[in-house]
Amino acid sequence: MANSPITKPYKVLIFILSVLFILLLLAIFFPKNGILLGNIELKFISVQQIFNPAKQPSSDISNIVENIDIEEDMVSGTVAEELPDEVVLLDSTVVDSQVVYYEAKPIIIDTVFKYLEFPPSKNNLLFPLYEEMANLRNSGKLIRFMHYGDSQVEQDRITNYLRYKLQQQFGGFGAGMVPAMQAFNFQAPMKQSNEGDWHRYTAFGRKDTTVKHNRYGVLGTFARFAPIITDTVFQYNTTGVLTPEQKYTASVSFGASPYGYSNVKRYSRCRMFIGNIPKELTVKVSADGQLKETKNILPNPNLEVHTWEFTTTPTNLVFEFESANSPEFYGFSFDTYKGIIVDNIPMRGASGLMFTKMNSSLAARLHRILNTKLLILQYGGNVVPMERESYDYYRKSFAYRLKKLKQIIPGVHIIVIGPADMSKKQDDIYVTRPAVPLVRDALRQAAFDNDCAFWDMYEAMGGENSMPGWVFHDPPLGEKDFIHFTPKGAKYVAKMFYNAFIADYNRYLRTR
Repeated sequence: MANSPITKPYKVLIFILSVLFILLLLAIFFPKNGILLGNIELKFISVQQIFNPAKQPSSDISNIVENIDIEEDMVSGTVAEELPDEVVLLDSTVVDSQVVYYEAKPIIIDTVFKYLEFPPSKNNLLFPLYEEMANLRNSGKLIRFMHYGDSQVEQDRITNYLRYKLQQQFGGFGAGMVPAMQAFNFQAPMKQSNEGDWHRYTAFGRKDTTVKHNRYGVLGTFARFAPIITDTVFQYNTTGVLTPEQKYTASVSFGASPYGYSNVKRYSRCRMFIGNIPKELTVKVSADGQLKETKNILPNPNLEVHTWEFTTTPTNLVFEFESANSPEFYGFSFDTYKGIIVDNIPMRGASGLMFTKMNSSLAARLHRILNTKLLILQYGGNVVPMERESYDYYRKSFAYRLKKLKQIIPGVHIIVIGPADMSKKQDDIYVTRPAVPLVRDALRQAAFDNDCAFWDMYEAMGGENSMPGWVFHDPPLGEKDFIHFTPKGAKYVAKMFYNAFIADYNRYLRTR
């Protein structure tokens, strides 16, 4: 048998050097901007990148980590039933052991990296809101802050810590508004599960064409446990003829999220918001396995609010439904009767332009019932990838939504939060997408044009090329997509916003 030929070492070396020489020629002569073949762009590494590779630009965020204290839950480990009604009491004047009145005092905060911004000559815009906050201990009211946002606030990120800090100072507890059916199996701010043929419909993203109306409540969603037959418009059965009907059954259960602070795991009241009830609905409510109530709800085209009160927060609260057709579920609210409640309302893929797609009359009534006083609108991230030279169209569109919201909720205050830094890969490094500051500027101007406050999250976190610093921090504060924050990173963002908000509140107190 003939021996296999053996390649001599110098031939292997010549082959390797030849390949390297060809690659070097390509690096020298390949067009710097690449070659476009249809929808495919071909690029090749340059000589500069070979011998002098670019270094990853990154802002130093050590000052944020060192000067912002994201303290842990002050009553962590305490079971919900044993929590006091109010975790922190404001200063009060006591005469003969009787509380005469509460006197609001400035709240101690740490570093403010970026203050709230206001339209020219209108830096007192939020003072009426602060007046209500300062008097909450006297008034005994419950006021509502709604935190709307895109995927950056999913799973109660940012909202969770903000809610905790505000309720520490001003009272209140509970998760606030949650949908009957969560998207993507979210388990925060509450852990919930559904049984039955539930479907979720949204005012943002691609609309389900079977929905012929715009009744999406205040969460931008509604849910049903029976299929939509026509357009789900309410119809009375006036014939009086009883015919056998198919009955649909479904349930939804709520429990404490393993990711929440102690204040979100407790509530003394649950309210169910439903409407467009085409058929009689039977509701069974069970708390920790014990039947609390069975209720028959008659057909009604209008909004209905049903309330259940609890002296002890259930570990597991279950709603069972039966009907020949499903009503529209606009959400459940878990709260109490005084203090501040903060809702987390994530809308994946949204740019903040869906508010005009939601029925104004229904939204207005819900906001009145919920006593909404502040809207925090955190958008812009989904507009950034659509790179343009100008975002004036977005400024005008967002400004129109702000105007409509103020008409729907008379007297409401609004704080717009701009997008975070977002990076894209350029050769071998991550750099800020050029659209980030442009979208930020468009949102700021839209806010100012409608007498709204603005908070610049982009600058607060470090500005240009700051996201890599968050991603590469140990432990990571940003996700590997260079867009979203990690849960820990979200706490830092929440604390920075809280500090900016309370700094302005303290400024108000100095004028009293």
